[in-house]
Amino acid sequence: MDKTEVLEKLQPICQTTMRQVTHTPRTRVVIQPDQVILRPGSGGQLIPMNEKGARAMANFIGMPNALCQSLNPDLFGKVATELLARKERYNLLIDQGEIRDFAEYQGVHNLSAERVLTTIEQVIRSAEFHRVTVLGNYSAMVEVVGEQRQAVHKNDLVRAGAMVTFSPISIVRPLVQSYVLRLACTNGMTSKTVLVEYRPGDEGDNIWQWFRQSVRSAYQAMGDIVNRYRKMLQERIPADQRAAMLEAILKEASIVGQDAEAVRARAIEEPPHNTYDLMNLITWASSHIIREPRRIQHALNAVATFTTEKEHAQICPLCHARR
Repeated sequence: MDKTEVLEKLQPICQTTMRQVTHTPRTRVVIQPDQVILRPGSGGQLIPMNEKGARAMANFIGMPNALCQSLNPDLFGKVATELLARKERYNLLIDQGEIRDFAEYQGVHNLSAERVLTTIEQVIRSAEFHRVTVLGNYSAMVEVVGEQRQAVHKNDLVRAGAMVTFSPISIVRPLVQSYVLRLACTNGMTSKTVLVEYRPGDEGDNIWQWFRQSVRSAYQAMGDIVNRYRKMLQERIPADQRAAMLEAILKEASIVGQDAEAVRARAIEEPPHNTYDLMNLITWASSHIIREPRRIQHALNAVATFTTEKEHAQICPLCHARR
């Protein structure tokens, strides 16, 4: 997948922008016959709200639905204005010129998705975007790999990469995580070898410098990740403990229902002889079976935890038995 294809997938969340509002005595919520309008009070133009935006405003300022229904339009506008004033500053999420949501005030970086992808390409030579997952909070996970490859064992190559989570309107803090792609089955695997969250002030508040350094660190972490996988190959699972360990990691990854049944069926066909095999059952599910974005994210996080030696020892039944 190239950058143009990624941008097409990101289009639904790139249409929304964030705007900061500082409430002033001139700020007003105005109710018209066919819509609700916010007048920021800073001399700017009036901003209409769509139906979702009006409901979001009521939730944001704590107006119960029963109260909203009981007030006439003029009184509703006055009460909403007063309650917004108590927030002092807040963020508007604007889509196609209409307010669709409200959020607590925070420092805003409206991030260009194209620039994020370009920055990744500048760091990872011959970058190939493996998967893009649009999440439900105006954010996305981008899995990308480069040309570097290394063998975990014979005929089992992985490609180095990074997983970047970001929001074009910074509704979540950017996050960069180490990542490799197993070529034998195209399973994407995350790791906590590098796990960096952006905080204002990092790198002199230069977010693009932070992206470059974080993606570079994640991409260069493949050697440590492969060494960990090789250790997992030595963590043998007795045949009588495989089912219990599979159930434990399915629970940790929140894989249930038909997805869990598919993983169990695959485990019967290809029994997990070691913890590396067990991990790959979950990465197979997160890469090829699970479709809901949040569940993909949860499964990937569970894999990252399972491969971290200290945290792995806390959740792995086999490791507990050996203590």
